[in-house]
Amino acid sequence: MVQSPIHVPDPSTPPPALEAPPRVVFKFGGTSVGQPERFETVISILREAAATGPVVAIVSALSEVSRQLSAAVEKVATQTDGEGVGKSVIDTLRTRHRHQAATVLSPKRQDAYTAVLDERLEALRQRFTEVEQSGFTPAARDAVLATGEQLAVPMVALALRDAGLQAPHCHATHLVVTDDTHGAATVNRAATAQRVRDWYQGLAPEAVPVVAGFVGATANGTTTTLGFEGSDYSAALFARILDAQCLTRYTDVDGLYTADPSAHADAQRLDCLSMEEAFAMTESGDLGMHPKTLRPLVDADIPMQVRSILHPDRPGTHILPAGVSSEALWPAP
Repeated sequence: MVQSPIHVPDPSTPPPALEAPPRVVFKFGGTSVGQPERFETVISILREAAATGPVVAIVSALSEVSRQLSAAVEKVATQTDGEGVGKSVIDTLRTRHRHQAATVLSPKRQDAYTAVLDERLEALRQRFTEVEQSGFTPAARDAVLATGEQLAVPMVALALRDAGLQAPHCHATHLVVTDDTHGAATVNRAATAQRVRDWYQGLAPEAVPVVAGFVGATANGTTTTLGFEGSDYSAALFARILDAQCLTRYTDVDGLYTADPSAHADAQRLDCLSMEEAFAMTESGDLGMHPKTLRPLVDADIPMQVRSILHPDRPGTHILPAGVSSEALWPAP
């Protein structure tokens, strides 16, 4: 789909203040939404947070789906039975997403989700056919990889509607404007800010919007991705653009560690980091987040916390700019 022309604001003119900026922008990774019981915790968290003020949810693909799609697009391009490879992964994705939807959605919402699922998987089948016939390209890979988020976001939005919330499903490809560096696209911050702010101001005050992380599009509408752990960066961008009070990232680990706790028994959890410390560690790849994640937060002194979806009551790790206390975080430590 061709996007509308981009209006780039004058960078010397500060944007007008939003009437109701988000209390918190959430980022839910694949391990948070990838199993029914964890998925239901996500819905509970969003419902509780929405009762305290406006929130925005940035959502990843279900766990392992992006890896499955990445492996599949390469096999489709290189193996003699590319059609069979594509069909196999589509069948796997259909089975998994239908099973989870049957667990977490009401019958009415399941019907709505099935329609979305069928549409997205048919688009994926067509992409695989194009790759098999014309060969692999980075642009084709991005279009395939984006399918994971495009399957997860509608499920979250529909579950929130089951919970009684107004939850619009919003397309990141309409909001996040990037260059054409497929696989590691650079975000056009000014154009993205204009689109995101216009979109947010058009929402109902009680809306709980759900947006895909990791995904963007060029000015002419070609799908792009932001790179490994790009959903973290997406969430930080939305927090900065919308002047959110804080960013809360949920994963399957209860905070940030000095090393990967699954591989290093002596890894220690970090209770609190200054924004300066965290920025240096993230830029060097030591915190397991997209290297650009903290840049938007540094610009506006927005605090961040990393918490566990398995133990949502634990305080996790706080990342605090100078002069900002943990009281600004949600949930409160």
